Amino acid sequence: MKGRLLIAEDEPGIRNLLAQLFKAQGYITDLAVDGIETIERLREADYDLLLMDVNMPGKTGIEVLRHQDQIGRPVRTILMTALSEKEAMEEAKRLGVVAFFGKPFDIFELKKEVTVQISSDVSG
Repeated sequence: MKGRLLIAEDEPGIRNLLAQLFKAQGYITDLAVDGIETIERLREADYDLLLMDVNMPGKTGIEVLRHQDQIGRPVRTILMTALSEKEAMEEAKRLGVVAFFGKPFDIFELKKEVTVQISSDVSG
């Protein structure tokens, strides 16, 4: 097993594409369709990495990050967004986000970043 990912994305096409991609790479992948489900999943299981959209129904990705102290251990997070939200990105950095990807993103670059983050989580 390479690691366990939580993919939090409200767009079904992107969510399913990412799930298929990372399952094929040997990762365990769980899915969440909105911010509220993301928080629930984070409470239920330990993840090596959270791959999360910023703009989701229920709670935004930033709001999910603000709830990490109530969820349990912080999880390495990669944020994806179609919008350029400078203030939100600055807050996300303060909340521990390790990488950002603008939509549309390069799937190969995302795959590479996930590998780097999971490897650094496992090694240290």
